[in-house]
Amino acid sequence: MALIGNAIERARTERNLTQTELARRAGISRQALGAIESGAYHPGVAIAIRLARELDATVEALFGEPDAETSTLVEARWFDDARRPAPAQTRVALARVGGKVVAVAQPVAHLTLATAAGVVQRARRHRVDVCTFRLPNEIDSTLLMSGCDPAVTILVDWLARRRSHVHAVAIPCSSRAALRAVVDGRAHVAGVHLRDQRSGEYNLAPIRRTLGDRHSVVVNFARWELGLATAPGNPLAIDGFADLQRPGLRIVNREDGSGARSALDQALRELGIKPERVAGHHFEVGGHLEVAAAIATGQADAGVTIRLGADAYGLHFIPHRDERYDLVFMEHEAESMPIKAMLDALNSRRFAREISQLCGYDTAQMGQVIHS
Repeated sequence: MALIGNAIERARTERNLTQTELARRAGISRQALGAIESGAYHPGVAIAIRLARELDATVEALFGEPDAETSTLVEARWFDDARRPAPAQTRVALARVGGKVVAVAQPVAHLTLATAAGVVQRARRHRVDVCTFRLPNEIDSTLLMSGCDPAVTILVDWLARRRSHVHAVAIPCSSRAALRAVVDGRAHVAGVHLRDQRSGEYNLAPIRRTLGDRHSVVVNFARWELGLATAPGNPLAIDGFADLQRPGLRIVNREDGSGARSALDQALRELGIKPERVAGHHFEVGGHLEVAAAIATGQADAGVTIRLGADAYGLHFIPHRDERYDLVFMEHEAESMPIKAMLDALNSRRFAREISQLCGYDTAQMGQVIHS
């Protein structure tokens, strides 16, 4: 219904007609036309024909229901860069978060061609019109997960194998950026591994600082090992963080706001090492696998990542600490289809075993509510 209303309003605007003028020409009240454009009222055949005639369009173009082979324009909220509109033809994922459709930029390719829900056709500062083949129910059943865990791809595969109506889309970013995405309504879920330096507790204090008095639910995904990765065989004999200040040794770093960056900076502070004494401290990449890839390709000699990242590239790994990775979502989303599908997966012992076997994570607490 909303898509039909959008089509009528768009056609009216293109012809420089006010609601009052179009309503008069079609022989209906302005209130009735407003209800049609808002999607609250579907007109009968006679009114549909009169509106189509006055707008110089076909009834099918204005009132036809979209099918799987017809693309449509969907207006969505845009957050990626508030300083400028989204470039045309930007590939995006579409989902409904907090009752509003949001568009999130997706990479064109990352070793393989990335999927997308559509491309941007027209942009304003905080809004975009996206040409999409996705139906409204497909957008409503999309789960946007922000965070840095590479295992999100396994959840995507799990939902597909279960023939779930829900499709998960990963938004790679730091833990703090993930929390901001949930607060701003750009994602349903934030993945977080941030250690509070005062208490040593994971995630709850940073979540409170970012979300304030907003009601959220925190569930555990897994525990993993964070540490230093080096080249296979550790040819430079790196023993720990103290070695990172050695002349000629280069590191690869994560962005500010990430759990890995926080762990590195804390370790350097405790050792009395200034960041500027560590070559490569400003060489930042956007994920655990990216850190491992930079080391594997010789761009760096060491970096903080999780054991999964090191194992994926056959790197040497020096454990630093065990961390808890939690998933955070707003309480009002708890009954939504995407969140319920995610929780069903987290409460499946088979899914927990799969994550444990494929990633080496400790999933004993997976699905457990940490805070609500």
